[in-house]
Amino acid sequence: MSIINNEKLRHNYHKLGERLKSDGSAGLMHPYVSTRLIQDVSVECSFVQYEKNYTFHGDEAVERGGHERGPSPMRYFLSGIAFCMQGWYAKGCAVAAVDVESMRLDVRTFLDMRGEHGDEQSPVYPQWLIFDLRIESHAPKEKILEVVDWGNARCPLGVFAARAVPVYHQVTHNDAVVRDTRPEGIE
Repeated sequence: MSIINNEKLRHNYHKLGERLKSDGSAGLMHPYVSTRLIQDVSVECSFVQYEKNYTFHGDEAVERGGHERGPSPMRYFLSGIAFCMQGWYAKGCAVAAVDVESMRLDVRTFLDMRGEHGDEQSPVYPQWLIFDLRIESHAPKEKILEVVDWGNARCPLGVFAARAVPVYHQVTHNDAVVRDTRPEGIE
Protein backbone atom coordinates (compact mmCIF):
# COMPACT_ATOMS: atom_id res chain seq x y z
CA MET A 1 0.00 0.00 0.00
CA SER A 2 1.39 3.38 -1.01
CA ILE A 3 2.17 5.94 1.72
CA ILE A 4 1.48 8.71 -0.80
CA ASN A 5 -2.00 9.65 -1.97
CA ASN A 6 -0.86 10.17 -5.56
CA GLU A 7 -4.19 11.43 -6.85
CA LYS A 8 -4.62 14.08 -4.13
CA LEU A 9 -1.00 15.25 -4.20
CA ARG A 10 -0.87 15.32 -8.02
CA HIS A 11 -4.14 17.29 -8.13
CA ASN A 12 -2.89 19.80 -5.53
CA TYR A 13 0.44 20.22 -7.33
CA HIS A 14 -1.15 20.85 -10.74
CA LYS A 15 -3.91 23.07 -9.34
CA LEU A 16 -1.39 25.33 -7.60
CA GLY A 17 0.79 25.34 -10.73
CA GLU A 18 -2.14 26.54 -12.84
CA ARG A 19 -2.99 29.22 -10.28
CA LEU A 20 0.61 30.47 -10.27
CA LYS A 21 0.65 30.62 -14.08
CA SER A 22 -2.41 32.88 -14.08
CA ASP A 23 -1.38 34.94 -11.03
CA GLY A 24 2.35 34.90 -10.34
CA SER A 25 1.93 37.12 -7.28
CA ALA A 26 0.10 34.25 -5.54
CA GLY A 27 3.44 32.45 -5.22
CA LEU A 28 5.40 35.28 -3.65
CA MET A 29 6.15 34.32 -0.07
CA HIS A 30 7.88 36.05 2.85
CA PRO A 31 8.52 33.28 5.42
CA TYR A 32 9.80 34.44 8.80
CA VAL A 33 10.65 33.24 12.24
CA SER A 34 11.20 35.24 15.40
CA THR A 35 13.79 34.15 17.95
CA ARG A 36 14.38 35.14 21.53
CA LEU A 37 17.51 34.40 23.53
CA ILE A 38 16.51 32.63 26.74
CA GLN A 39 19.83 31.96 28.44
CA ASP A 40 23.42 31.69 27.21
CA VAL A 41 22.96 30.09 23.74
CA SER A 42 19.46 28.67 24.40
CA VAL A 43 16.98 30.18 21.96
CA GLU A 44 13.21 30.06 21.57
CA CYS A 45 11.72 30.38 18.10
CA SER A 46 8.12 31.24 17.36
CA PHE A 47 6.05 32.05 14.31
CA VAL A 48 2.54 31.81 12.92
CA GLN A 49 1.86 29.50 9.97
CA TYR A 50 -1.42 27.96 8.77
CA GLU A 51 -3.07 30.32 11.28
CA LYS A 52 -1.40 28.37 14.11
CA ASN A 53 1.27 29.44 16.58
CA TYR A 54 4.43 27.32 16.63
CA THR A 55 7.18 27.47 19.24
CA PHE A 56 10.32 25.38 19.52
CA HIS A 57 13.76 25.60 21.10
CA GLY A 58 17.28 25.44 19.77
CA ASP A 59 20.31 24.96 21.95
CA GLU A 60 23.76 23.50 22.08
CA ALA A 61 25.56 20.92 24.20
CA VAL A 62 26.54 21.85 27.74
CA GLU A 63 30.23 21.80 26.79
CA ARG A 64 29.46 24.39 24.07
CA GLY A 65 27.73 26.75 26.50
CA GLY A 66 24.23 25.37 26.06
CA HIS A 67 21.62 23.75 28.26
CA GLU A 68 20.45 21.06 25.80
CA ARG A 69 16.86 22.40 25.79
CA GLY A 70 16.51 21.53 22.13
CA PRO A 71 18.35 20.39 19.03
CA SER A 72 21.34 22.32 17.73
CA PRO A 73 20.91 24.82 14.89
CA MET A 74 22.78 22.40 12.60
CA ARG A 75 20.19 19.67 13.29
CA TYR A 76 17.38 22.10 12.47
CA PHE A 77 19.19 23.11 9.28
CA LEU A 78 19.62 19.48 8.19
CA SER A 79 16.04 18.67 9.22
CA GLY A 80 14.67 21.56 7.19
CA ILE A 81 16.49 20.34 4.10
CA ALA A 82 15.29 16.76 4.72
CA PHE A 83 11.67 17.87 5.26
CA CYS A 84 11.74 19.85 2.02
CA MET A 85 13.43 17.10 0.00
CA GLN A 86 11.01 14.43 1.26
CA GLY A 87 8.06 16.61 0.31
CA TRP A 88 9.38 17.16 -3.20
CA TYR A 89 10.23 13.48 -3.65
CA ALA A 90 6.66 12.67 -2.59
CA LYS A 91 5.26 15.21 -5.06
CA GLY A 92 7.48 13.71 -7.75
CA CYS A 93 6.07 10.28 -6.99
CA ALA A 94 2.55 11.64 -7.25
CA VAL A 95 3.19 13.43 -10.54
CA ALA A 96 4.85 10.32 -12.00
CA ALA A 97 2.18 7.99 -10.51
CA VAL A 98 4.77 6.02 -8.55
CA ASP A 99 3.44 4.08 -5.57
CA VAL A 100 5.79 4.01 -2.59
CA GLU A 101 5.68 1.58 0.31
CA SER A 102 8.36 3.45 2.30
CA MET A 103 10.73 6.36 1.89
CA ARG A 104 13.52 7.41 4.23
CA LEU A 105 16.04 10.21 3.79
CA ASP A 106 19.15 10.72 5.88
CA VAL A 107 20.96 14.02 5.38
CA ARG A 108 24.58 13.98 6.53
CA THR A 109 27.38 16.50 6.52
CA PHE A 110 30.88 17.16 7.79
CA LEU A 111 31.74 20.17 9.94
CA ASP A 112 35.15 21.05 11.35
CA MET A 113 34.40 22.97 14.55
CA ARG A 114 37.90 24.45 14.57
CA GLY A 115 36.66 26.99 12.01
CA GLU A 116 34.01 28.25 14.43
CA HIS A 117 36.71 28.74 17.01
CA GLY A 118 39.02 30.92 14.98
CA ASP A 119 41.25 28.45 13.11
CA GLU A 120 41.64 30.25 9.80
CA GLN A 121 42.75 27.01 8.10
CA SER A 122 39.37 25.38 8.82
CA PRO A 123 36.14 26.53 7.13
CA VAL A 124 33.27 27.60 9.36
CA TYR A 125 30.56 26.00 7.20
CA PRO A 126 29.63 22.37 6.45
CA GLN A 127 31.85 20.95 3.71
CA TRP A 128 29.28 18.88 1.83
CA LEU A 129 25.89 17.23 2.16
CA ILE A 130 24.86 13.67 1.43
CA PHE A 131 21.23 12.89 0.65
CA ASP A 132 20.91 9.18 1.41
CA LEU A 133 17.47 8.19 0.09
CA ARG A 134 15.97 4.73 0.52
CA ILE A 135 12.75 3.92 -1.34
CA GLU A 136 10.68 0.75 -1.37
CA SER A 137 8.52 0.68 -4.48
CA HIS A 138 7.39 -1.70 -7.22
CA ALA A 139 8.26 0.98 -9.78
CA PRO A 140 11.36 0.34 -11.93
CA LYS A 141 14.60 1.97 -10.83
CA GLU A 142 14.56 4.31 -13.84
CA LYS A 143 11.24 5.75 -12.66
CA ILE A 144 12.61 6.16 -9.12
CA LEU A 145 15.66 8.04 -10.42
CA GLU A 146 13.38 10.23 -12.54
CA VAL A 147 11.40 11.12 -9.40
CA VAL A 148 14.61 11.84 -7.48
CA ASP A 149 15.93 14.12 -10.22
CA TRP A 150 12.57 15.90 -10.44
CA GLY A 151 12.55 16.54 -6.66
CA ASN A 152 16.22 17.59 -6.61
CA ALA A 153 15.46 20.22 -9.27
CA ARG A 154 12.46 21.70 -7.40
CA CYS A 155 13.15 21.63 -3.67
CA PRO A 156 14.01 25.23 -2.68
CA LEU A 157 16.19 24.19 0.26
CA GLY A 158 17.95 21.40 -1.62
CA VAL A 159 18.74 23.70 -4.54
CA PHE A 160 19.89 26.43 -2.13
CA ALA A 161 22.19 24.00 -0.33
CA ALA A 162 23.61 22.69 -3.62
CA ARG A 163 24.56 26.24 -4.59
CA ALA A 164 26.50 26.57 -1.31
CA VAL A 165 28.32 23.24 -0.97
CA PRO A 166 28.69 20.00 -2.93
CA VAL A 167 25.68 17.73 -2.57
CA TYR A 168 26.07 14.00 -3.14
CA HIS A 169 23.31 11.43 -3.56
CA GLN A 170 23.00 7.84 -2.60
CA VAL A 171 19.73 6.29 -3.76
CA THR A 172 18.74 2.81 -2.67
CA HIS A 173 15.74 1.23 -4.37
CA ASN A 174 14.42 -1.99 -2.82
CA ASP A 175 17.74 -2.66 -1.05
CA ALA A 176 19.85 -2.11 -4.19
CA VAL A 177 21.97 1.03 -4.58
CA VAL A 178 20.92 2.56 -7.91
CA ARG A 179 22.89 5.82 -7.65
CA ASP A 180 25.92 6.84 -5.62
CA THR A 181 27.64 10.12 -6.48
CA ARG A 182 29.81 10.26 -3.36
CA PRO A 183 33.54 10.59 -4.08
CA GLU A 184 36.03 8.22 -2.49
CA GLY A 185 36.48 8.87 1.21
CA ILE A 186 33.14 10.60 1.86
CA GLU A 187 30.67 8.52 3.78
